[in-house]
Amino acid sequence: MRRPSALVGLLALSSCSDNTTTAAPDAGRADAVVATDAPAGSVASLPIRQTTRLPGMDGPVDVATDAHGWSHIRATTLRDATYVQGYLQARERMAQMDILRRLGSGTLGEAFGVVSSAAIGQDLAFRAIGLRRAAVAMWAQIQSEPSAARTRVALTAFSAGVNQYLREIRSGRAEAPPSTELVLGETTPDWSEVDSLVIGRYQSYSLSYSADTEIANSQLIDAVRTTFGGADPTAAPERYARRAMAHDVLVWRPPSEAAVVPDFYPPRSGMAQVFRPTTQRPRLAAGLYDRVAPFFRHVREGFSIWGDESRGSNNWVVTPGVTRNGRALLANDPHLALRAPAIWWGTHLTVTGGADAVDVAGTTFPGVPGVVIGFNQRVAWGVTTAYYDVTDVYQETITAGVGGAPDTVLFNGRQVPIQILTEQVPDGAGGNVEARLEIVPHHGPIVPEIVNGRIVRRTSNRALSIRWTGHQATDEFSTFMALAYARNVDEARAAVEGFGVGAQNFVFADIEGRTGYASHAVIPQRAAGALTWRSDNPEGTNPCTVLPGTGEAEWTGTVPSAQIPQAVGSATRPYIVTGNNDQVGATRDGNPFDATVYLGCGYASGWRAERITQRLQMAGSQMTVEDMQSIQGDHTVLAGGRFRPFLMSAFARLEAEWTTPGTHPDLAALALTLQPRAARLRDAAMRVQSWTLDGASGVEADATPAQRRDAVATSIFHGWMSRLLRGTFSDETAALRVGGFDSIRAALHLLEHPTELRARTASGESVLWDDLSTADATETRDVILLRSLDEAMADLERLTTTADVERWLWGSLHTVRFTSLIPGTDATLSIPPTTDGAFPRGFPRPGGIDVVDASGPGLGGSNYSFGSGASQRLAVELGPDGPRAFNALPGGQSIDTGSPYFRDEAELWRTNRTHAVPFREAEVVAEASGRWRFEPAP
Repeated sequence: MRRPSALVGLLALSSCSDNTTTAAPDAGRADAVVATDAPAGSVASLPIRQTTRLPGMDGPVDVATDAHGWSHIRATTLRDATYVQGYLQARERMAQMDILRRLGSGTLGEAFGVVSSAAIGQDLAFRAIGLRRAAVAMWAQIQSEPSAARTRVALTAFSAGVNQYLREIRSGRAEAPPSTELVLGETTPDWSEVDSLVIGRYQSYSLSYSADTEIANSQLIDAVRTTFGGADPTAAPERYARRAMAHDVLVWRPPSEAAVVPDFYPPRSGMAQVFRPTTQRPRLAAGLYDRVAPFFRHVREGFSIWGDESRGSNNWVVTPGVTRNGRALLANDPHLALRAPAIWWGTHLTVTGGADAVDVAGTTFPGVPGVVIGFNQRVAWGVTTAYYDVTDVYQETITAGVGGAPDTVLFNGRQVPIQILTEQVPDGAGGNVEARLEIVPHHGPIVPEIVNGRIVRRTSNRALSIRWTGHQATDEFSTFMALAYARNVDEARAAVEGFGVGAQNFVFADIEGRTGYASHAVIPQRAAGALTWRSDNPEGTNPCTVLPGTGEAEWTGTVPSAQIPQAVGSATRPYIVTGNNDQVGATRDGNPFDATVYLGCGYASGWRAERITQRLQMAGSQMTVEDMQSIQGDHTVLAGGRFRPFLMSAFARLEAEWTTPGTHPDLAALALTLQPRAARLRDAAMRVQSWTLDGASGVEADATPAQRRDAVATSIFHGWMSRLLRGTFSDETAALRVGGFDSIRAALHLLEHPTELRARTASGESVLWDDLSTADATETRDVILLRSLDEAMADLERLTTTADVERWLWGSLHTVRFTSLIPGTDATLSIPPTTDGAFPRGFPRPGGIDVVDASGPGLGGSNYSFGSGASQRLAVELGPDGPRAFNALPGGQSIDTGSPYFRDEAELWRTNRTHAVPFREAEVVAEASGRWRFEPAP
């Protein structure tokens, strides 16, 4: 038998095992069955296709697999149910689980360090963030809390089930699926409760950690001041005006005002800032950003494995009064990275007796027991990211220690010693890399400088520290456990009051017809010195930039539960919709920091929530669960309706200049340049003007002529937007050597709010329209709008390799591939694989800028493909007879490419279809061909 190297090779097998498997007398057949005499329609009536005896079980467990590979686990105790859940999940996703725990724990290098030094860099970054340290503290807290008894049972039993599978791998009774040997083998460490908590905390981190954004915002402001602030305003007034450009591109106001209006929220107060101090935002010390940049690069690399660049999601609930059959409805499509295997794993747990009896189904993350999003017999729930600001970055003032004493930071007028934490990071070659971490006791870790897989010892007297609510111990697992047992919306809302980190907008619906919304989390209250920013004081402090670390801008407590947005559905509020938008409208005035309670600044545009609300209103009182699924697949580009008028206005001026030269002198030179392509540009403008805003793919065999016209217009619009953003901002960002702001929102702000701009020319236009690279000319807004359309036409011709505009179908450009989580396996584990003949560029998709069916077109890149979106599409109808649910995952249940459940759901997902999720026992039996019986080993 060949043994693997440290990284690659065949699976090494040992010879011992502590479980036994039996089948019917015709031994050797995988489908051999044992008949039963149980009542028809019960799981017990299904033929037993396999019996497995496992140590440590309380009693027998039956597992029925449905048509899409979801395991329906039926046990007599919660311990047995989650034990078998861990065993089955490991059997189907162990390699994925191992990578995720390694990423969060900072041990990627142990497996991949020899292959890539980046793995060591990521490990050092995540050791600094401290997800595993937090998970260890969380487990200690869970073990001590009487109210967390079920959580303890589930985590411990789940770990035991995972380890049972790992023992089978080591003994040779199980084999790793093809292409996963790089990760999974005899050296794979045992699973622990802390590993599950690390994955949970990693997910919380990916949805709430905003340190890199806050530093980037400060860097932009400082770079603008440094680059443009010293210019001579009399010699170069247009360029000197750019000194205020940061105010114009860091736009807090969302372009759409669609928002939840909660029942309980403190009213805004015009007195909120009257007595605030005049604390100013600290300027980043020279060279500081360059020193921390590698850390955040590694953080982004790790984040991309699971996160979505917009951290988006949609969910909504509908009251029975506006549904066709008088039943409450719920929908949820969380937007995360589209990976292979899928981020979610479908599951159904039934405990048939005792105090822990439960019947709950839905999805969970690989490595996590229970159900995260789903439903039980009476209640359904869904989640979206709430975007609350729970991270702050502080610039520390450091004094070197004397005589071996530790360095100190200045805080409230005194010197506080920096704590040192040293950890050893395995490098994959039998050695270790030392991670020497500095911790500011009242804030958190100092951002280390990471160079070539090593932490460089700090020598500067300035550093950045990060305070994040995720550094503390909280218990989100008990929230989801309580949701599994909730009997109505009130109990579901009560269940989430203990939710701590990774704040979510929870929506609920129950069989009694009630709906609700809550978004509880640990949200810090800030001192007045952290919130001095105003439009007339752009140098003031705000928590979305770096704060002074000397004591003026500290956390003073947490926002009380009653002041966190929440709502209840009613006849006057038949819909509750969230799409990561501003829940209470605190940003509508452009200043999120002047509310009585500051919650956050970085909300989504609101276009998705707006479009969902439009669709719900269009349905009137006839909503169905099928309508909910249709809305999840909506790809109307509301952004197009906001940008298009400005292009049309500019084109009308161009036509006038062509007809009567000199009519618009600012366009004269460009008009001459574009004249040879006038017919082509007129055609493009006409197509965008007649576009219905449907981001159609157009490549489907049954696409109508209208859909194909929309598909071409969608390509032209997004091509134009790509060039518009570059033409507007790339000259400034190149000069500043920064980026990172929301360029779409900033561009729309420049177009729609010219009177609010600080960086303006004498004509009242934004100075950002002027191209820095043309020293002898001052470009106007319309020059950039029109030149961008011309450049887009050349781009599209190059990308489609044809000048035939009719063939510029959006679906041929806008594609997605679920990339493999395991390095070097794109040709086998990606969906579709890179070798796929039918979809060589990935699945063609409709969509576009911030549509409901999330499919951001990557306007800053070289093509229009995307890699994040709806990671599942759940829709549930709740009636007196229980739930009727539908879902689809972008992939399948199994990581095994030879399994029928590897990519079966991808075929539904890519065409916006779903499958019914069997829940009632008779439904489970109807789909299952047999059952897998687990019994206690003697």
